[in-house]
Amino acid sequence: MQEKNRLQFKALAAMTLDGRIARHQGEFTNWTSAEDKVHLHRELDASDVIIVGSTTYEAAHTPLSTRRCIVLTRRVTDTKQENELLVYLNPENVDPVTYCQEKGYRVVAVLGGTETYTYFFNRDLIDELYLTIEPVTFGEGLPLHTATEGKRQPQLVSAKKLNNRGSLLLHYIYAA
Repeated sequence: MQEKNRLQFKALAAMTLDGRIARHQGEFTNWTSAEDKVHLHRELDASDVIIVGSTTYEAAHTPLSTRRCIVLTRRVTDTKQENELLVYLNPENVDPVTYCQEKGYRVVAVLGGTETYTYFFNRDLIDELYLTIEPVTFGEGLPLHTATEGKRQPQLVSAKKLNNRGSLLLHYIYAA
């Protein structure tokens, strides 16, 4: 599935039944199930680094502050190393793929939000998608992504019922 020594990008997301990842920008995902959080932490533990947008990072600063993160933002010119775990990167001036390769990362978790997912899906960089569907509706809010340029199509690997409420974990791969 993956070439040896190639970066692997896996998107991790939770979505409502009406296709929203949040009600508004900056919302913390406290609406997801405990089972989804267990899955999320397991995948993050297996990743070398997390890539996240600045608004998502600000919303989830406390839990993310103990993990190695690359925060995509236009607020820096190229990169700004905040501390040993946190770097801010402007994807308009520094390619996140090249940056991750130079740092020796192999498994990169992409955590959102919408703009970050769109960036990676538009460039066909996502290799795997773990998507939890939670049995709630928002009526309005932010979509997973607005990508239109990606060429690779997802293939469903597995679908797992996480709990009696009906939370579902879908695992897709994106073939070359």
